[in-house]
Amino acid sequence: LLWKYGKSPLDVMPALAKYCHVIMGNLWAANTLLGTPINNAILAQASDEEYCRHATETSGNIFSAFLNCRWVANTFRFSNNDAHIRYYATLDTVKEQSVSPLFETNTIAEKVGSGDCFMAGLIYGINNLPTPANIIAFAAAAAFGKLQEKGDATRQSVNDINHLLQKTLDNQSIV
Repeated sequence: LLWKYGKSPLDVMPALAKYCHVIMGNLWAANTLLGTPINNAILAQASDEEYCRHATETSGNIFSAFLNCRWVANTFRFSNNDAHIRYYATLDTVKEQSVSPLFETNTIAEKVGSGDCFMAGLIYGINNLPTPANIIAFAAAAAFGKLQEKGDATRQSVNDINHLLQKTLDNQSIV
């Protein structure tokens, strides 16, 4: 556990989140850090569609509690073993949800830093891309690409991320 501040996350994070325009994490972190409801019974064996539905519910709770928030992103990284990874993300606004493509691999170099890379891709996307669908696809591709790198930081360029995203989209069109 990374939290070692002498107070519970719920004593600290909501006071900070009220100033945020972008909140990113996952359903479980939103519950732990912001007190949003979570239905663990459903999530124990949920489908991707159920996770996305729950992400929209969680986002709605965040929008209601934190009025400055305009974007809520949730990441989903699942592994059946130490190597196989299924990764996707959602981006909610008050009006809509966009879901990234599904990224999968049987080889990863390291998981460390993928969340930071996702957030960097999300911020880049919000400032440079035209639609929520483009934003979340880019952010998820950035995080997924980081899984193929050792170390805390990425060496990916915007072109590298766009190439990975296009390759993933091309492969999904074939199926």
